[in-house]
Amino acid sequence: MQALSRTMGENYRPLAIPVVGSGPPRIMYATWAPAPYYSKYVSLAPFSLCASPGWEGQLELGTLERIVKSLRRTNTRAWVWTVRFDHTALAHGLRSFNMPFHQAATHVLKLEADYSCAASGYSATIRNQIGKAARRGVSVRDAESEADVRAYCELHARLVEQKEWRGFRYPATLFLELVRLKDFVRLLIAEHEGRLVSGALLFRDADCVQYWHAATDRDYSQLFASRSILDETIRWACDTGAKFVDFGGSAGLASLENFKSSWGARPEMNWVFEWTNPLWAGLSALKSRFETITGRI
Repeated sequence: MQALSRTMGENYRPLAIPVVGSGPPRIMYATWAPAPYYSKYVSLAPFSLCASPGWEGQLELGTLERIVKSLRRTNTRAWVWTVRFDHTALAHGLRSFNMPFHQAATHVLKLEADYSCAASGYSATIRNQIGKAARRGVSVRDAESEADVRAYCELHARLVEQKEWRGFRYPATLFLELVRLKDFVRLLIAEHEGRLVSGALLFRDADCVQYWHAATDRDYSQLFASRSILDETIRWACDTGAKFVDFGGSAGLASLENFKSSWGARPEMNWVFEWTNPLWAGLSALKSRFETITGRI
């Protein structure tokens, strides 16, 4: 959260939320963005990531009740909390407070043994492409310098332009901050004859590795470098004792869903809880009605 605050300014300020019960006292962190009239919007994990207060044994409803109460302050306009597919106790607890929610699909590879077991679940096509990448001279390593990180960001920027994507772009400064968190973050880059041709940023969160951000040079797609990176991602997850690799959502694209399935990943559903402060919603509605009436006069 501090990395976000340092690099992305006003819209990602860290918010410490005390957690009491269901284990020793601790802190979970969220982000908040300022809104008019000294109000704010809160996100319990940015960029569609999941958040959890963590717990030992059974998750007590009193623990969640205190968290929700601290979030439902007068100056909070709205907040969103995405809960991971396997955190059913957390999701059911939030639902017990009549929290509105919807579900969002992701693709997850469950790791039940070692790397060789996980790799045995790859499709024949994926295994063939990993072999081709190795034979064609693709190598994978961690980004080690600022130049590595900036080269990856430039690669992603070119891909965005080629695909004519619209929307938010993450600044290079964010990646430079994140790669310093070596216990939790890896930026893998794939090279061919000294040229960066693919890369991906990974998060290690407790028992899950999140495949969060990636880019590949379309001029070198025949090298299948992204397959080498995904294979290394799964190997790392196995080596660190993770239970899952989360490939993320597919925006309803059948081709992307099929690609993720070819690694052995299967669809799961996260919960997305959203709360809107009725006070601010009412004031907003009143303002809109007033503007409509005065506009007719």
